[in-house]
Amino acid sequence: MPVLAATRLLEFVTFEAVLGTVSLSVTLYFWLVQARRERPRLSFHQLRDFRVSKRRGDTEETRRLGLMQIQPCGVLVVNHSTRQNSIIRFDCYLKRDGRPVRGTWGYVDDDAPPWNLAPESTLALKLACFFEVPADFETDDDTEILVVFETASGRNFSHVFRIRTPADSSDVAYRTAA
Repeated sequence: MPVLAATRLLEFVTFEAVLGTVSLSVTLYFWLVQARRERPRLSFHQLRDFRVSKRRGDTEETRRLGLMQIQPCGVLVVNHSTRQNSIIRFDCYLKRDGRPVRGTWGYVDDDAPPWNLAPESTLALKLACFFEVPADFETDDDTEILVVFETASGRNFSHVFRIRTPADSSDVAYRTAA
């Protein structure tokens, strides 16, 4: 009986069936592995410190906190995708008392959005974020700034930066970009 079942199974194994199986395998590989590389995938690495400045706010009780990167290559953006992407804008949030406070964004020199990222490439940015804070608000090296980047594809990417560059961040960024 098992020999008869094997003989009937071999009747259905034709060149077309083998070719169809190979075609299905290649298609599944493309959709499960290759197509993943075509999705927008950005990563962000802080390479320089933020400069902190406090100016007079809208009222006597507030100050305008400015966090800017003056040195070149403040943030390295890595596009891991095989498709081009563009960052069209970004939003800044300052973590204060355990909750985010929305700020406004700016740019340094002529480094204004939109920023175009070629496939599998990197781009250096200099960010600037501004927040209305109480006059007695103080920052330290671990003050967190959440930046949400909006891309032309409609996908948002976020990253938490600190005023001082983490000690190992530049090593990780260069290894990732290579």
